[in-house]
Amino acid sequence: MEKLTKRESQVLTELLKNAKTTDQEIARRIGISRPGVAKIRGRLETRGIIKGYRALPNYEKLDLKIHAIILYRWKDYSKKQELEEVIEYIKKQPQIILFVKGEGMGSKTDAIISIHEQLEDYEKFIRNLKNVWKDNVEDIEVFLSSVSGINKEYLLNSPALEKISQIVKQ
Repeated sequence: MEKLTKRESQVLTELLKNAKTTDQEIARRIGISRPGVAKIRGRLETRGIIKGYRALPNYEKLDLKIHAIILYRWKDYSKKQELEEVIEYIKKQPQIILFVKGEGMGSKTDAIISIHEQLEDYEKFIRNLKNVWKDNVEDIEVFLSSVSGINKEYLLNSPALEKISQIVKQ
């Protein structure tokens, strides 16, 4: 586990709250110089603690109305070529905003979160996905909602911020 100095923790916490916060504003908030913040940010990036910065789009303003959570179980992990092809296909789909491999409800092994303009777009997307999956996937469950039903953005929040404060070097 990477240990953080108190200042590294403070800078990282400010960036997690809003990645667009300027070094000058972070410096003012935590009481150090702007060049000091820039050096700390650089160290965090070099060490790989900060991997990048992302925009958080307002899907409604982009006329994207449907939010889909798709849980499924891959049948046979010995079919490595098919699995790799599906993963490459998933990586190229612009509708997919998150793909996670793991274990979940009813022994599901994968989860996809996707965004669509309307129900017809989602239906076409899922048909194409099922075609790529062939017979390698079983037990699919889907939860659909309108993007206006999303009450919290996918942001790192208090549990992660609490963890950051715990990994500060003494």
